[in-house]
Amino acid sequence: SCARDTRHTIISTTANQLLTMASILAILTSLPAYTIFHITWLLHSIRRPLQLVSLLCLLSNPTATIAKCKLFYTTFLYLAFSQDKKFSIPKDDASRYFGSEFGGTADESTKKLSFKSKTVILIRHGESTWNDTFNPGGRNIALFILFYIPNMIKALLTEAYFFISGKDSQSWFFDSALSTKGVTQIQGLRKFLQKEKMRLGSGNILDGREETAIRELLNVGEAKGNSMVVSSNLRRAISTAAIGLSDRFAVAAAQNGSSDGILLLPSLQEISFNPDAQTILPPRGVAHPTWCDMTIPGVPVDKFSKLIDTQYHTGNKALNSTGLIRLNQFVSDVFSSKCDKDVIVAVGHSLFFRSFFQLFLPRSVEHISKKKKLVNGGTVMVTLGEVTLEDGEKVYLIDPKSIVVVYGGFGKHTKK
Repeated sequence: SCARDTRHTIISTTANQLLTMASILAILTSLPAYTIFHITWLLHSIRRPLQLVSLLCLLSNPTATIAKCKLFYTTFLYLAFSQDKKFSIPKDDASRYFGSEFGGTADESTKKLSFKSKTVILIRHGESTWNDTFNPGGRNIALFILFYIPNMIKALLTEAYFFISGKDSQSWFFDSALSTKGVTQIQGLRKFLQKEKMRLGSGNILDGREETAIRELLNVGEAKGNSMVVSSNLRRAISTAAIGLSDRFAVAAAQNGSSDGILLLPSLQEISFNPDAQTILPPRGVAHPTWCDMTIPGVPVDKFSKLIDTQYHTGNKALNSTGLIRLNQFVSDVFSSKCDKDVIVAVGHSLFFRSFFQLFLPRSVEHISKKKKLVNGGTVMVTLGEVTLEDGEKVYLIDPKSIVVVYGGFGKHTKK
């Protein structure tokens, strides 16, 4: 009888626990529908005054309204007609013009050709608001699906607010800024650089090339004045450069006459036809700070715009542009008068950088960078070579032996 009572108690307790769990699950799964219902009801209730206020706001700032409408129109054109991602990596590479010491296969006859090389440090931007809305990232898939609709509503309402209030330099979807998670990722890069700076010269950094990269990124020691920072013309890349390298720019911000800043290169614009890859910044316009640029340590918000050099920013990429065109333009920019330093720190995007490795690494070389994207905040240093042929054509190659992962890495192969 005692054993029977015990079994009955256990069964009853288990059943109550299952019912409780089922109730919680039912509540969670009903939250999106519950939220949508009440938001719809609220908007329907106040639709007339909301329409009137919205119309007055739009008419009060016609310049911003027209700018946003043009952006909507441009986005439609790119979604419908853009060829940006429709290109193939050529089968041939430039390795036959480079010596074996650079990973090439050239013979003695090429020694008379003009050769140059530069160090390029690539940094991928942090997660954007577009990624936050449409991509799970490292989040639990079930939770992402569960809260997808509420998050989408939040994003749409935020975009509507920017539009109605005349904030033509702000957007959730277009030229999307860093998300909260993205800022955290780039602050991780900044903290890493701070920690490594303390170890410089101590012999505790195992790879001397990594130590070189840290000096160049922070513009300190014997590397001071040897490097410059360039960025894509998209806001998330600009913010990544400003936040991740803020210890470097804090010095520049304190010295009004300092030339150290962030030079925008349109050739670095991401390879995509999505709205988040369309730049909001007008040609040679002022780069206004986004929400995450308001509190950058050492870089006062009133000096942020002065840090961004837009002299080469010609506006959004052309509708007939392709990623291949801009990749070739980028390597040409690296060796041009635009980039007059020996080391170029380039802040950009995942697909662009993966294509960069696919295009300029020797075809015979297997490397993870050709298959996996650089993680958010990932930082990699390479040596890029340029050879000028007899007819004046210039060809480029990445030295495979020069690739150094400084922070983060490719895919799940990360380093911190």
